[in-house]
Amino acid sequence: MALKKKFISYGKNVYGKEEINAVIKTLKRTTQMSSNVNLFERKLCKFFSKKYSLMVNSGTSALILAIKIFDFPKNSEIITPGLNFGTAVSSIILNDLQPVFVDIERDTLQINPDIIEKRISKKTRALLIPNLIGNIPDWIKIKKIAKKYKLKIIEDCAESHGVEYKGKKVGSIGDVGVFSFFSNKTITCGEGGMIVTNSFKLAKKARLLKNLAYGIKNRFMHSDIGFNYRMSNISAALGLGQLKNISSKLKEKKRIYSRYKKNLKNIKGIKIPKIKDRTSNFIMWLFNIYLEKNFPISRNELVKILEKKGIETRNAFVPINKQKVLIKKYKTYKRYNCINSNYIMNNGFYLPSGNNITNQQIDKICKIISTIALKSK
Repeated sequence: MALKKKFISYGKNVYGKEEINAVIKTLKRTTQMSSNVNLFERKLCKFFSKKYSLMVNSGTSALILAIKIFDFPKNSEIITPGLNFGTAVSSIILNDLQPVFVDIERDTLQINPDIIEKRISKKTRALLIPNLIGNIPDWIKIKKIAKKYKLKIIEDCAESHGVEYKGKKVGSIGDVGVFSFFSNKTITCGEGGMIVTNSFKLAKKARLLKNLAYGIKNRFMHSDIGFNYRMSNISAALGLGQLKNISSKLKEKKRIYSRYKKNLKNIKGIKIPKIKDRTSNFIMWLFNIYLEKNFPISRNELVKILEKKGIETRNAFVPINKQKVLIKKYKTYKRYNCINSNYIMNNGFYLPSGNNITNQQIDKICKIISTIALKSK
């Protein structure tokens, strides 16, 4: 799609002087070793109130590594919601494990905990649960299930930077928490990821594996089959600059959410995901809505109208149970009927939510949507 002069990006991040100066300073150094990475890890430990944080080169790497450090037996099962980003299932498969899917609650877009027990088998070893779009699932029920069946919890916080559950920042709920610092995330390093945990044992193993499992006495006598998942010092410099302004970034996300919600909450056929009391300090990563059947046109038709007016959107994720490449390779995926996940796939999308979007631009987008809704009357 050709970009227009007044094109409104769906998720453009804003870089200020702090970030730019930090990167330039790093580039001018005679060495590009990991001093920024180490500092970034220490600051994020403090921000997320965790004992250990481990920076890696992407959120996907963080997920793969977070699963790897548990040493689950081959072909063990990990339960995850059908509506999730594709790297959730790829991280499971790349660890020689089997994903099992659970549908979501349509009103919150979060995993439905009442279905989880029905999917548990003798092979089940863990739950990989995201705080999707910054919302919080019913962790009380989920943790009870995990305790009952002795399952590990991998908390995917890629879309929930700064969000709190009962007054504590996300990442503190599971055995490990995983974050992404991709370019459209609330805090970005351009690309990057992180694992947080309070377990010394898990942190030590993750740190070993992410850096090629170098030997202690003889560096090149590797102690395990490791990965090169290191974050660059330049990426960490960008992240450090972003972290200095984290309060203002979170404030902007709240402004964007409040403005959209105020404009759209009473429009017939528009549904905004429900935020329940368990979520505090809510920050919607990208503003997500889905259309009900009584909206006069389809999601795809609405997206095309917005596109013609220079407004970029992103459709909801294609559920994992609908991924053709997986259905072809793993025939059993066809048995997972995630009705709500499938509905969101066909009717959900993100509206522009980058921190540089103005209230006037939000009002313009909402007016277009409102006008279309009113035409049906």
